[in-house]
Amino acid sequence: MRVLVAAGVWLLIGSTPVLAWGQTPSAPGSSNQAPYTLQVNSRVVLTDVTVTDKQGNLIGLTENDFRLLDNGKPQKLASFEEHRQQASQLTEASATPDRFSNDYLRHPPAQVNALLFDTTTIGIVDQVCLFQQMKQFVNNLPAGEPAAVFTRAGSVTIELASFTDDHATLLAAIRKAIPRLQQPGAWMASDLDTLQQIAGYMYQIPGRKNLLWFTSGSNMLLGPDPMSVTMDPGARRAIYDLLESERIAIYPIDARGLTVVFGRAAMVTAMQQMQMRQDAAATGGAAYVNTNGLALAAQHILATDGNYYTLSYTPNDLKSNSKWHRVEVKLVNAHYDLSYRHGYFDDGSNRPQTAKITRTRTALRAGGNKLEVPDDRSEPIVFSVRIAPASPVATPLPGDSPQKKGETRYVVEYDVPAKDVYAANIQGNVGTDELGAAVFVYDRNGELVSPKALKFALGVDQQKARSLPSAKLNFAQTVNLPQGSNYLYLGVWDMTTGRIGTVNAVVDVKKPTR
Repeated sequence: MRVLVAAGVWLLIGSTPVLAWGQTPSAPGSSNQAPYTLQVNSRVVLTDVTVTDKQGNLIGLTENDFRLLDNGKPQKLASFEEHRQQASQLTEASATPDRFSNDYLRHPPAQVNALLFDTTTIGIVDQVCLFQQMKQFVNNLPAGEPAAVFTRAGSVTIELASFTDDHATLLAAIRKAIPRLQQPGAWMASDLDTLQQIAGYMYQIPGRKNLLWFTSGSNMLLGPDPMSVTMDPGARRAIYDLLESERIAIYPIDARGLTVVFGRAAMVTAMQQMQMRQDAAATGGAAYVNTNGLALAAQHILATDGNYYTLSYTPNDLKSNSKWHRVEVKLVNAHYDLSYRHGYFDDGSNRPQTAKITRTRTALRAGGNKLEVPDDRSEPIVFSVRIAPASPVATPLPGDSPQKKGETRYVVEYDVPAKDVYAANIQGNVGTDELGAAVFVYDRNGELVSPKALKFALGVDQQKARSLPSAKLNFAQTVNLPQGSNYLYLGVWDMTTGRIGTVNAVVDVKKPTR
């Protein structure tokens, strides 16, 4: 990976609001409520619970209706909050086709839902049937019900559409995901790796996230003797810890529909569906297997996951011995279906952080110098990029490299709020903001085409930046993109504080005219 250094002074003024130091985006479904503030003196167990009757209808309850048990021992509720589904106000993704942003982090969707089409295991016939059902699903989505679309066809999970309620955008993204022929060796992809990558995409989004995972089961059970496969409990525990910390609930949906198989195939299918149920139970979701109503299953998830209760408690018998703690949520005087995370590992991980920034930390600088900086690494940098073909006579920019046959040079222009970046080495009124920027380009099969990382040193008038709340840092680099669909994962990070932000973009490159 090549690292270049560029220096300059650019300060652009715009009208977009920025996140000030210490500001935290509201959690989904609670735009008028303060975010959680959890102390770190002891472990706080946070449990999201969805309650429905036998017909799948939502039930309204109060704090006194719930009882919590940890390894069979009653627990005292530390907090209780009811979430009610709300319509989201989002700008249509197609409004600015060359500009991409993670601006939704300032006003995240009330219900955060992502669709993942894992074609590493879904056969082509099942994909065709699934696509027909997904058209029905999208057409029936109510206004203000956003979703993101991901696909896993090769070694990497890629985002085809960010959170949007625009039906045309969602359907176009799903059409890119399915149907498609499976890639050679795709069956060797790890489902644990898939979940880890999804967690990486969603870690900046606050609140509860729901993953509708269309799959045909764990690839780990497709060997010649699935009974000889030993699931690594440590690896799965690490993934469950990660999903718990990110509040991601997994909803596996078996894309094979109603399965009628015999012999070894029946054994493999049963084991795969057992693993789906385990993943769902461990993360607070639900598994949908042996049903041809795939669209109905997805509709039911989106109709109910925005209405839930958040319960928290502090267990008093933790020993950090890595043992599993069984969590039970019960109702006092009613019998309904409850969906929640059924436990956690007592391994000392996932200790909640306070929501507000109340301290600083020491950053080491070149030469051994020390600098006190805000400890706001959990706060994402909200920024935007414009990606457009470069002019043939444009001035050379950082990242310029020889074009290969069939490639087109694009300019990536970044707009980063000045207040979200820490200025070091202040001399007079001008400080230096050091930013890193990286672009990873993947093809439609999820294979890495081009990685590129750069470092930018930007001189900024601090007085002007403080007086103008919408002040932006503007810088640019180039990237060569091959013909066809390109999926870009762009990152920006503050070199001093470690604070980062990421944006996903899809760029369709036409055949060069020259």
